Amino acid sequence: MKNKKGLGSLLLSMVVCGSLLSACGSNSNTSAKNSGNDNAKVAEIVFALPSFNRIPDDLSKVTNAINAITTKKIGVKVDFRLYGPADYAQKVNLALQSGEKMDIFTTLGQFSNYVSKSQVAPLEKLLPQYGKEMTAILDKDFGPDILKTTTMDGHIYGIPVNKGMALPTNIIYNADMMADAGVSADTIQSVEDLPAVFAAVKKKSPDVVPFGPINVNPTDTGLVNLMKGASKVDYLTDTTGVGVVIGDNGKVVNFYESDVFKNGVKMMRDWYNAGYLQKDTATTTVNAMEMVSSGRGFSFLGGYSGMEVGKTLSAQAGKKMETKRIAPFYFDTSAVNAVTWMVSSTSKETEASVKFLNLLYTDTDLINTILYGVEGEDYLKVDEHHVKFPEGKDANTVPYTAMLSSGIVGSESLQYQFEGINWSDIELKLKENKDTERSPYFGFIFDQSPVKTQMSAVNNVVSQFLPALVSGSVDPETIIPKFNSALKDAGAGAIIDSKQEQLDKWLAAQK
Repeated sequence: MKNKKGLGSLLLSMVVCGSLLSACGSNSNTSAKNSGNDNAKVAEIVFALPSFNRIPDDLSKVTNAINAITTKKIGVKVDFRLYGPADYAQKVNLALQSGEKMDIFTTLGQFSNYVSKSQVAPLEKLLPQYGKEMTAILDKDFGPDILKTTTMDGHIYGIPVNKGMALPTNIIYNADMMADAGVSADTIQSVEDLPAVFAAVKKKSPDVVPFGPINVNPTDTGLVNLMKGASKVDYLTDTTGVGVVIGDNGKVVNFYESDVFKNGVKMMRDWYNAGYLQKDTATTTVNAMEMVSSGRGFSFLGGYSGMEVGKTLSAQAGKKMETKRIAPFYFDTSAVNAVTWMVSSTSKETEASVKFLNLLYTDTDLINTILYGVEGEDYLKVDEHHVKFPEGKDANTVPYTAMLSSGIVGSESLQYQFEGINWSDIELKLKENKDTERSPYFGFIFDQSPVKTQMSAVNNVVSQFLPALVSGSVDPETIIPKFNSALKDAGAGAIIDSKQEQLDKWLAAQK
């Protein structure tokens, strides 16, 4: 599912695509009985989903199939909206600001922003009646503290997607190219082992780009995700990178002044100078999956749960893709609330919206209709858990599929997997959700409202400087001081001070 520029993971804890969901849900009959449907009338809601597949011109068949389920089981009719990832936030925000009907949408990394603008409805009074099966599943699969990540000032503002949330950093590579270069994946134990692999690939195939292109989107950068996991960096729920805690000392610092960041971008500069990245990596619009699919690229970084993602990526790329973990994951709050389903504060159908969310997390028919479409036309069942495309069809030629959105919607244990995916991988993801190390500040959410002006100014600075640095395109010794000077002028100090004050209060309240 991955990114605009293809390093494929999340900067500052954001997911997007590529990770497959993991969850454990009740069966559809149980969720229907307990959904709170009184059959008195049919409520109508707008449900907006980001899709990382081709957006079809006509959604009527899928919408009708969705409504055949929801009207019968919970008395809710759905106006199904599907937007590409580049358009999604803009479309949602336009609806929220204009008063256009918009009931259910996902944050895509902007949880605190939506809350601070009062654009989402509190759910704590509705969940006990209309969402109890959904919240029970989340508690079971992740732990009873999961809704702390979507709670501010005592109000629950959203429901995290029920997926494999632990996303260790992987190197994703063309296995045939690696074999041709005479290199074994066994030689890769950490990021320090990659340059030798890149050198061997470049020697064997001089026209192949060994790594990247880098995803230079500041909210979705594989390099920063790598540094986060390897060095236990908690971004404290904002995506600027100004104001983080490294380790467990409770001291908020500017990440871009840290040795962790400096060493990371120096590594990318070394790779760039060695010719392992293409020269226009900071500006190209071609992403890494496109490079790999065309045979022009060898590898990229991505955050993925489980161990089976190589099979999914192989089907997507048309190449034999394999993955190797090179850095652990580190659970902070944003790792959970980066993809959160919310109900608009302007919604006139909040009860119906929560009923729909409850069904989305607990009903096999609903979630798979949303992801795969109409059985027999868009996909074929292989067995209880697996599907495939109809003969002669693929993701680009079936009338409908949103299969690459599996990591951002519903409960993964209810989702069909593509044939060849080992179902035990779902169980592994659930286990890793509980076993992965959590930040001491898990559950802390930064209230940005006291420093909104500074946040906007700092975001502009980060967008200006970070892409060139993480792509290795510029000399970090020269540019990092200029970067931090500009951050200081934009108000980084006020953000750090505000975050430290809030974190200290939060820590005191935990005792």
